[in-house]
Amino acid sequence: MDKYIPEEVLDEIAKLTEEWKYDEAIEMVNRILTRDPKNEQALLMIADIQYRQWNMDWADKAVTFLNSTKKDDPLWLYVKWLLEMEKNNRKEARTYLRKAMQLTNWENHEIIRCYGLSEYRYGNREKWRDFLRKAFKQDSLDAEVIYNIIQLSILDEDYEESEEMIGFYHDNHAGLKIVDKPIEWYDKKIALFEKYLWWKKHFQLEK
Repeated sequence: MDKYIPEEVLDEIAKLTEEWKYDEAIEMVNRILTRDPKNEQALLMIADIQYRQWNMDWADKAVTFLNSTKKDDPLWLYVKWLLEMEKNNRKEARTYLRKAMQLTNWENHEIIRCYGLSEYRYGNREKWRDFLRKAFKQDSLDAEVIYNIIQLSILDEDYEESEEMIGFYHDNHAGLKIVDKPIEWYDKKIALFEKYLWWKKHFQLEK
């Protein structure tokens, strides 16, 4: 079992990371790993910091080590997928994500969302819709899911669906869930989508 990491230590590491003081953050995490070399939380922090510095090989080592000791863990398979995608190993990445999806019985909307995006990148237009709609059904207030559906619908020129989802976004704005981006980021993106859709309609009417 992992040794307990005090909240104040976690807060300090997070603060240093957000301030881009990566060397200091890594030094603190390494102190934890010296006492507890297999601490999952500490290894995840190392992977995150190395990822932020674009040190993919070092980030991958931490994740690969955890995957070797904790086989069939959806969280680490998900992180492994993310790293492989960043290294542009898309085919290999999909295997990790699909396994994570199966292990969570297709009930983790974030993993399903990501798999839907991977289907889109492979040109599987109908499949991406199925997966993103499933993610939306599981958590309709996740701002990232809504954003992805709008974005890909526009790219596929399905303007009816994109307008419907934009309306849903505005109607449920107060209750939307966000993780790593502020709600203002989504607001700006949605505003750009709305301008694009207005331009498309206006241009077509002019023609």
